Amino acid sequence: MYIAHISDLHIGAPSKPGEENLKRVIGEINRFCVPFDCVLVTGDIVHGSARKHYAEAFAFLNELKVPYYLIPGNKDGTDNLIGALRTYYPFHPLPQSCDGLQYVVDGYPLRLVAVDTFKEGVMNGALDEERFLWLKNVLADNPDKKPMVVMVHQFPFESGLKTFDGGAENWYEKFRYLISDHKDTVRLVACGHLHNPVSGNIDGVPVIAAPSTNWRAKYDFVPAENIVAEVRPLGFYVHRWDAGQLTSYLVPVAG
Repeated sequence: MYIAHISDLHIGAPSKPGEENLKRVIGEINRFCVPFDCVLVTGDIVHGSARKHYAEAFAFLNELKVPYYLIPGNKDGTDNLIGALRTYYPFHPLPQSCDGLQYVVDGYPLRLVAVDTFKEGVMNGALDEERFLWLKNVLADNPDKKPMVVMVHQFPFESGLKTFDGGAENWYEKFRYLISDHKDTVRLVACGHLHNPVSGNIDGVPVIAAPSTNWRAKYDFVPAENIVAEVRPLGFYVHRWDAGQLTSYLVPVAG
């Protein structure tokens, strides 16, 4: 199984070439040397949740040759994104017994589990009790021990990038507890938010943030007042699942 993983499209962001860059990345995915089974889009589809920007974003995403699955980022808004899905991509899974855009996709060798951490005005997200219990039950309800990929927008622990860290309302710890408790079946946590390729692990489970398709952020290991954009290659991840092993590759795309 081959999965393409993109993030942080930020369509509609001022002074950023998001539309052309996204078109370039999607072209690379469609022309890749092997066909993908699906594409994961880990949040911040638009920059401010305006309806017209969703129309633009889905016009590009619908050029993908395979199904894609997405979650909200801090710039999206759950209700706005669900409404846009119904209008522009009605084939997409909708919420399952939860107030957020949380769902499960079977039918692939890997089960896809989508987690919604959007909370209005909170950059680093939240995981309220209802969404937490939904995830807890989904991870536990797996009698066949099917391997899983969990999608979440934010990098679920301190990344070291100071303008992105902090203010997470303590959901990181709860989330890590669940992943650690199911480390035998969760094979990847796919995320974004950091606008850079960043990797870590939760008790041995790989955590991989895909770079933004719009703009790369400066690696600010010392505190800064604002996120600073830098001109560096964009890109996407390829996650390959074969013979019980997951391997991930960063594919640069010129911006």
